[in-house]
Amino acid sequence: MKQFLLHGTAVEISGSGPPVVLLHGVGLNQSIWAAQVKALDANFQVVTYDLLGHGRSPAARINALLEDWVDQLTGVVRDLALEKFALVGFSFGGLIAQACAAQHSSMIDKLVLMSTVYDRSEAERASVLSRLEVVKRDGPQATIPAALSRWFSPEFSKARPEIMDQYEALLRGNDAVSFLSAYECFATADRELVGALAAFDRPSLIITGELDTGSTPAMARKLAGMIPGAECSIISGGRHMMPVEMPDEVNAVLRQFLKKGSP
Repeated sequence: MKQFLLHGTAVEISGSGPPVVLLHGVGLNQSIWAAQVKALDANFQVVTYDLLGHGRSPAARINALLEDWVDQLTGVVRDLALEKFALVGFSFGGLIAQACAAQHSSMIDKLVLMSTVYDRSEAERASVLSRLEVVKRDGPQATIPAALSRWFSPEFSKARPEIMDQYEALLRGNDAVSFLSAYECFATADRELVGALAAFDRPSLIITGELDTGSTPAMARKLAGMIPGAECSIISGGRHMMPVEMPDEVNAVLRQFLKKGSP
C-alpha cells in the first residue's frame, strides 16, 4: 500500500489493475474501506482518500458546497493521471459521486452508489434537518450515540464493542466546523441532484441495506430507476454501515459488478 499527500489530501493506493476510487461518508475517513480494499486489490488499483474536512485532509470551509468535494475528487484523480475509473460512493460520498458523474461523466467507467440518499421525502428531510439543528446547537458530539445506533445493528454492537469504540473515537475526533459544513451539505444537497443522472450512460449499481433507515431501499430503487440501465441490490438485514458490519456481502456484490467486462 502506498500512502501520500496530494495537495494536502491524504491518499492511499493498493493493488494494481483498473482503478477504483472509494469515497467515505460524513464524520468518517478512508479506514472504513479496509475490508473492501483487501477484497478488491488483487484485481484493481484501489484508491481511497480522506474527504475534505475529514481525517488528515484539509479542513472544509464554513458553508462549503458539494462542489468543493467534487473539486477535491477531480483534483485527486487528475493528479494520479486516472483518465477513467470506477467510482464508489458511500452515504455522503454517494452524493459526491452523483455530482461528479453528472458533471464529469467522461471520467467514469462504472458507478456504484452505496447507502446513498436520493430525493428525500418531506418526513425524511425533516428528520435529517432536525439532526442538523442539533449539530448546530450542541456540536457534533451530541449526535454520536444516535448515529451509531442507526448505523449498526444491536447484535453487531453487542458482539463487537471494540468496533463501536473505534467509531465513537473517530466521530469524537472530528473538527466541529468541518463536520458541520459536511453534514449541512449531506442534509440538503440531495435536492439539487434529483434527476441529475437521467442521461448518465455508464454501468451503474445502487446498493443499500434492507434496514437502512436513512438511505432506504425505496430511495435506492427510485435512484436506480432514474439512471438508465442501473442495477439495484438490497442486502438482506443490512444497516447503514454495511461495509464494516457486512463486508462479505458487500464485497461479493462489488466484485461481481466491477469485474463485469474486465479481462
